[in-house]
Amino acid sequence: MSWGGLRALGLQTRPRGEKNSESLPAVMISNHQSFLDTLLLGSIWPAKVVPIGKKEIGFIPVIGWWFVACGARLIDRSQSAAAKNILDNQIGFIHQGYGIGITPEGTRNKKGFGLLPFKKGAFHLAIKAQVPIIAYVIAPLGNLANWESKRLRKAIIPIEVLPPFPTQGLTEADVDSLMKKIRDEMEITLSRLEKELVFL
Repeated sequence: MSWGGLRALGLQTRPRGEKNSESLPAVMISNHQSFLDTLLLGSIWPAKVVPIGKKEIGFIPVIGWWFVACGARLIDRSQSAAAKNILDNQIGFIHQGYGIGITPEGTRNKKGFGLLPFKKGAFHLAIKAQVPIIAYVIAPLGNLANWESKRLRKAIIPIEVLPPFPTQGLTEADVDSLMKKIRDEMEITLSRLEKELVFL
């Protein structure tokens, strides 16, 4: 679906660091800008990934249905205790060799530039499971997609998979520092990828 969807929209990807995706099991995070993220990430994610998303995604025609069909776990963000339980229950999948995909911003960054504040769930989960975090950085899409005018330009979109961030030996006390370290690396990468976006 990713291949066909991107082709129909006139989009191509230029991935870098794909071998870093092979470090499963892991918690996999990415920046979140639009529905395009599903197609872009789907084009380079390894097969054994269980995505986590908000329950509203399941109501989106085609994309949402595909998301659920892929085994996604949907969270009601208004029920924090239930959401935490869903995350904790993913540890079993992690220990079976799966990747758990989460967007730590929690909602779309509609401006298409920079990063929104991160939520801590992905980092708690990785430390609790003692598996690495693999960060996927999609180039800023602010100049490519204008959702108010419903305009989408054809482009080659760079995506970089950062080297895994280890969590072995870390505890809950390390969540904030780990989150800051990864967010800082993602911001640096975003700035570089913005210059590498190619319009067709």
